Amino acid sequence: MKVFIDASLIVYLNIRLPEAMARLVEDFYRKLLTEELYTDVLALDEAIYVSTRRYRVSLRDSLELVDRAVLPYVEILPLGASEYVKAKRYMVEYGLKPSDAIHLAAIDNGGVQAIATEDRDFDRTHVRRIWVNLYAGEGI
Repeated sequence: MKVFIDASLIVYLNIRLPEAMARLVEDFYRKLLTEELYTDVLALDEAIYVSTRRYRVSLRDSLELVDRAVLPYVEILPLGASEYVKAKRYMVEYGLKPSDAIHLAAIDNGGVQAIATEDRDFDRTHVRRIWVNLYAGEGI
């Protein structure tokens, strides 16, 4: 299955969590590594920004996490005019934020079937949302 890795998962991999919660997130990501994984540069931007601004993770550590744990395993989907055209429709049709609509357009154009995200806004869309609690039986 082709799965899009959203910023929320990257952030959870990058921040300090209680041990049990960190284990759930790491196990979830390990299971996802058996799938075909995709993201886009906007998700990387969001993950780095949230990690450094909200959670005070150093920029160096955030970049290192992306370079070590994401880029070797995850293909970067292109973003361009065709994604913008679809994103406009998704903002109106699903009430998505612009960045989420752009992700959804990239997902569609890349033939991706699911998104790994805690963002429940994707439940209103046509893409399958998966998150930690769906694999581990517990929520974050």
